[in-house]
Formats: sequence, C-alpha cells, structure tokens
Amino acid sequence: MEDSSAEQMQFVRPDRPRRRSVGSREPTPAPPEKIGRYELCFELASGGMASVYLARVDGTPGFQKLVALKRIHPHLANEKDYVEMFLDEARIASRITHANVCSVFDFGEVDGEYYIAMEYLVGEPLSRVHRRVVANADQRCSPLLPARMARVIAQACEGLHAAHALRDADGESLHVVHRDVSAENLFVTYDGATQVVDFGIAHARQRVHHTEAGQVKGTFPYMAPEQMTAAIVDRRVDVWALGAVLWELLTLRRLFLRDTDVNTMYAVLSGEIRPPSDYRSDVPAELDEIVLKALRRSPDERWQSAREMGKALRRFLAKQDDLVGPAELADWMAELFPNGEVRKQRLMEIARTSDASLASDPPGRARDKSGRRGIQIPTTAGRRAPPAPPLPASLLVMVIGVATVLTVVALDWLRQ
Repeated sequence: MEDSSAEQMQFVRPDRPRRRSVGSREPTPAPPEKIGRYELCFELASGGMASVYLARVDGTPGFQKLVALKRIHPHLANEKDYVEMFLDEARIASRITHANVCSVFDFGEVDGEYYIAMEYLVGEPLSRVHRRVVANADQRCSPLLPARMARVIAQACEGLHAAHALRDADGESLHVVHRDVSAENLFVTYDGATQVVDFGIAHARQRVHHTEAGQVKGTFPYMAPEQMTAAIVDRRVDVWALGAVLWELLTLRRLFLRDTDVNTMYAVLSGEIRPPSDYRSDVPAELDEIVLKALRRSPDERWQSAREMGKALRRFLAKQDDLVGPAELADWMAELFPNGEVRKQRLMEIARTSDASLASDPPGRARDKSGRRGIQIPTTAGRRAPPAPPLPASLLVMVIGVATVLTVVALDWLRQ
C-alpha cells in the first residue's frame, strides 16, 4: 500500500476501546439501581461505549430471570451516533435465533437509559480459553488440540451463517456482516457450545447508523484485506476472520499482529501466511487447507460462506479417531477452568437471592485495592480453613507440658 492511499482512509476502531470480556475479571456489585424492570446486580465488564451487568428481572410470584444487561454510558446517551450504533446492534442481534448466537431478549430506553438485555452465558471468552491453553504445557501439547479448536470454530461458523442468512419480512436479504469476529467475540460455554457475541459494528441493510465513506471498522489483526482498504464488504470478511482465529488457535501464535497498527496492516495486506503445520506438526494437511482457503486474499477464492467452511471442518472432524463434540468440549472446559462453572453458578445464586440493591456488606465481601466491593466466590484453591475452637484449659496445660518435655529431650540429644 502506498502512503498516499493510506492517507485517504480513516481507520476507526470498533465503536469503543476494546473492553475486557465478560468473565475475564472479578465481577463487582453494582450500585443500587434499576433500569426499567431490570435490577442491576454485578458489573461484569466495561468499555468506552457501554458496561455489561448481571441483572435480574422479577415478574409474577415465582418468575425470575437473570440476564446480561448492556447499558450505554450515561455521558453518551445524548450522542446521536452512539445511540444509533447501540440500537442497531440490538435490532440486528434480536433478529437472530440460533444456538450459536447469544440471544437478545429485550432492548429499549427508560428515562434516558439505553439498554440491551441478553442471555447470560455461563462460560469463557475464546480469548481466555486460548490464554489458558498457552499457559499449560499439557494443554499445549495435547494431540486433541487441533480437533478441539476445529470444533469450536465449526460451531462459530453456524452462528455466523445464521446472521448472514437473515431476511426481512419480504424475504430480502439483510446482508448482515459481523465485521468484528475475533477470539474476544466468540464465547465457549461450560456445556461445550460456541456463541457469537457483540454485533456492535455489524453491517446490515437496515442499519440506521452508516459508516462514512473511507472509514474502516474492525479489529486490525482479523480484518480482511478488502475491509482494511475500505472496499465493499460482504459475509466473506467474516470467513477471513474465522480463518485468522483458527490459525492462531492451532499454532498458539499471532498471525498478523505486529508492534504497530501500520505494520499489522501491511502484514494483513501482503505478509506471508504459512500453513499451521509449519508451527505445529500434528496439524493434519486437511486442516491446513481449510484454514488457508479461508485466508485467501481474494474473496472469490475463499470459502463463499461460513456454513461452507463449517461443513469442511465437520467433515474433517468426522474422520478423526477421537470424538470431539459438545460433550467433549464441556469436559475440556472443566479441565481448563476447574472452578469456573461453580464460581459463575454461585454468582448467579447470589444475584437471585440477594437484596435488590446489593449495597450492604454481607459476609464474604471485601474491598479491593481501588476501594470497590468485590464478591468472594467460593473456590477450593487458596481457601483458608476456619479458625479452630479454643482448647480447654486442662488440655492446653497438657499440650504445653508435652511440648516442654520434647524440647528438653531435643536439646539433650543435640549436646551429645
């Protein structure tokens, strides 16, 4: 790319600075507040545009539901562009009904507060799964790793295909493109399902907010070449991103990420893309071919749909000696995060049974260094044993006497 063309393009990060994914930090109790019928319980994540909470909605006696509530920051609620982008995300995601897409139940505005109520996923971002594998030698060297990662991405392919295939009431395609597929925006649940999340910068025919000419939106290391050069994009940019994510999951390396955004752009546009097996010898040739086809720089040479790529991955998986399906992924998640599901279930139970405000200081909650209140989730690791009851006086005298005798004997032995 020549400098003159680079100057003509305006590179835009996704609609907010990269947030920490839900599940990547300790949840903190939310202030006593309701947004419409939703009671905020715990703050799960926060970014430049919105925060995500674990929230509770109570209905008729006996009905209760927990949701992940995404709330636009109050200081942005009067900014037309941000509100349009936020509501566009809700409109697009709420149309998608699929097992591999995070469900949106509700969205709207109450007293100037804009919110999206989504399914609370009990699992971990794929980015965190990736980091956990990298940090564990047994997981890094596992012969099952290629098949596990292929299964995760095969499910993501189906979720994205459901978004790409959306049509309006007249049967016309909505031309939905996620545009920000990455390991941060894929979620693996503890029951072994992959979920596509965060349609915040998705492209669709019926969006209210439109990207200006020359603007580029996405995450640089996963952006397809045509997306990076502000050309017309379609569903095949999401296929490219899936290929980049799978390449990194297989090799446990970064594909295009460099020290600067400019160098990352050059790597995407012209850098060498070597097969994953060059870095991991147990990656089969068939899996190499699937990944490399997704990463063809010409869109016409790629898989033409996410479903087509997903079918190729499932055909590969069907030939493997070891079965790797959702049940096996669930077992794998339990290996990677031994206390993860228990901690999240405990958090949900606290949200269901606690006071609406969670403003008091119940036992087990302590301040972190910032002075905020953090919830202490039960875990077997590092658990302090309860204090022992005081010894009776007579027993205490006997223990002291025995200790004295043993001390004298030890000193006498040392003198010999």
